[in-house]
Amino acid sequence: MQTNDETPIRDTIDRYVEGLRTADIALLRSAFHDHANMFGDFGDDLMAAPIESLFDWAAAELEPGATGADHRVEIEDVEIAGDVALARVYERDFFGGDAREFFTLVRSPDGWRITCKSWATIG
Repeated sequence: MQTNDETPIRDTIDRYVEGLRTADIALLRSAFHDHANMFGDFGDDLMAAPIESLFDWAAAELEPGATGADHRVEIEDVEIAGDVALARVYERDFFGGDAREFFTLVRSPDGWRITCKSWATIG
């Protein structure tokens, strides 16, 4: 059963996915805290960058529907401790591949926002 805080956390992650799926940079940006970061594998390399890198890439390279017709996330678990949260997620069919992701979030005056996106490609 979802808590009252879990629903807006899930909505925040949904905005992230929908922003990517539709190439809507404003929607994508609305899911993240201004000082968010991202970490994850890019082939054999570790990517470590401010979230602005994601927005720049999406604005320059992404087109609506390019992530794939079946691109989606499955939120496995949300853990909340006061004004911080962790969401464990499977991102499926992102450009044909899957990733295991961990999102940390913070409750801000504007609602829940992602502060860090970390991932590992799994398929």
